[in-house]
Amino acid sequence: MMILLLFNFFRYAWSQFPTYAENTTDVLDKLLTGYRKEIRPGFGGPPLVIETDILIRSIGQISESDMDYSFQCYFRQRWTDERLQFDIRNISEVTLNNLFLENIWKPNTYFLNGQKSHQHNIPRPNLFVRIRSDGRVYLSRRLTVKAACPMKLNLYPMDRPICSLVLGSYGYTTDDIVYLWKYGNNISVEVNKDVRLAQFDLISVRSSNHTDNTVFGTFSVLKVYIYFERHLGFFVLQTYLPCSMITCLSWVSFWINRDAAPARVLLGVTTILATAGIGMTVREGLPRVSYATALDTYLNACVLYEMAAMIEYAAVNYFTKVLPVDGGVSSDEDEEEIVPLAPPDQSVRVYLYQDTSNGQSVPLSDVQPTTEAFQGTTSHRKTRNRRKKESSFSNLFFKCLTGNLKYRTKLRERGNAEAGNSASNIDVWCRYLFPGTFLVFNVSYWICYLAIL
Repeated sequence: MMILLLFNFFRYAWSQFPTYAENTTDVLDKLLTGYRKEIRPGFGGPPLVIETDILIRSIGQISESDMDYSFQCYFRQRWTDERLQFDIRNISEVTLNNLFLENIWKPNTYFLNGQKSHQHNIPRPNLFVRIRSDGRVYLSRRLTVKAACPMKLNLYPMDRPICSLVLGSYGYTTDDIVYLWKYGNNISVEVNKDVRLAQFDLISVRSSNHTDNTVFGTFSVLKVYIYFERHLGFFVLQTYLPCSMITCLSWVSFWINRDAAPARVLLGVTTILATAGIGMTVREGLPRVSYATALDTYLNACVLYEMAAMIEYAAVNYFTKVLPVDGGVSSDEDEEEIVPLAPPDQSVRVYLYQDTSNGQSVPLSDVQPTTEAFQGTTSHRKTRNRRKKESSFSNLFFKCLTGNLKYRTKLRERGNAEAGNSASNIDVWCRYLFPGTFLVFNVSYWICYLAIL
């Protein structure tokens, strides 16, 4: 008896299966009878609501030169089309292929800031369509979206780009279509946890609803904002550290004898060209913006320090590296520097005589020691103090800036070809001035761009 019941059950089920398949096909065929895909659902009534959500599977390259970015996503939309309602026993929804999608109405959604977006079609079109018995349509596409991403590069490479995605209807206004996020703002755009970027960290993703008023009407749009933060390690290792080391290398000239002109000039030119080469390489990947980036500021500061080191040697070479004129120091100057040998504590008695009528000379008076004996020592001290003041750093720097030719002429007159040139006071001061100011600049630079701006 049990075997007979099982046999009758399977025979009944087998006989009914073709009926279900045939009924489903017949119902779906009848749905498209008289269906006009050019007319939106609910035409003449309230606006049709399009519910949307996005799953971002991966994010591609973010290009500063082209000001764009790309990502791959599942783009999902839901709407209700009462013309697609059906009634099939034990079937509440039907999954269809892309051929059926070509025969029904679809929202003409497009990306307002898109550039080269496309749908994947290998090995078959990557889309999914599902229809419920109440006419609810669910459409999912796998897309690769390339969209514009305007960036402000003032803080590059310490900037935080914000890339947006704007989508809406190509022709329907808010009287016909309204776009809404399926799960609400800021939670309807999901990012895969495995998303990793080489130069950026993905901080957050935000979404919102907007309406754009144009001359053609009011349009409903959805916006997505993706917040990135650029990695700084690459630029520190490839740009900041090499430029800082090259700038420090230019200061070695302060320890090189000022007589070695080829060595100091070659060192200065080499460091400037090396820094300029790094700057040109970095600029290749950036657009030709009219403002300076944070990286440009640092590179230009390094070049200025290296040029200052070159100019400093030019000043040292012109104002302190001197050779005597023909004949050396003139005899007049030698005589001017002769100092009386009378010590300040020794008395000098001078006797004056007057001729009388008989031809004899008689002493008039005894003259006490005068201050004239100390004039030689005082003049020597004044000359020494004056030369010490003239050789000070501030005085030399001022004469260097003003181009004092008279001072250089005096140096040449006092020059000694056999003794050569000793270390310049300018070089000695610059050994501390350049590193100190460069350290202050670095501290101010990093605090300003990382903490303040």
